Amino acid sequence: MAAIVGIDALIQMATDSPTFVTYNTLPERNEISISISVDTAEYKPFVASLSAAWITKARTWMSWSGSASGYYDDSDDTIFDQVVAGTTVSLRIWVSRNTTDAWQGLAVLTSVEHGITTDDYASLDVDFEGQGALSRVTATPA
Repeated sequence: MAAIVGIDALIQMATDSPTFVTYNTLPERNEISISISVDTAEYKPFVASLSAAWITKARTWMSWSGSASGYYDDSDDTIFDQVVAGTTVSLRIWVSRNTTDAWQGLAVLTSVEHGITTDDYASLDVDFEGQGALSRVTATPA
């Protein structure tokens, strides 16, 4: 069965460094995004004619980042605690709870925003920056 993007997305975080084996669900996350960037370097050979002056590019460094947004749960300070501590965590991100394919990587939580609206709900948004590779893994959502 193919995953339906955005339906019951799930993000889990492990804070038990260095093994990262105990993943806990970040509550009420209903919007998650991941961005993967690739830097390039340019090679500009000397040419006798500008009509042959084409740039060649090569892939160099990669990085990834993302964010998770959702309703605020005042019984769970895990996100806030990790932002303040500045520690590396391990994240697993599923686009659907109906699949076993997830993104996984080490990250630092870089910012947290707690928004309170007049619509009688509060939100808690978190941004993160990858530490090393982002991989595809097979894991069962809990």
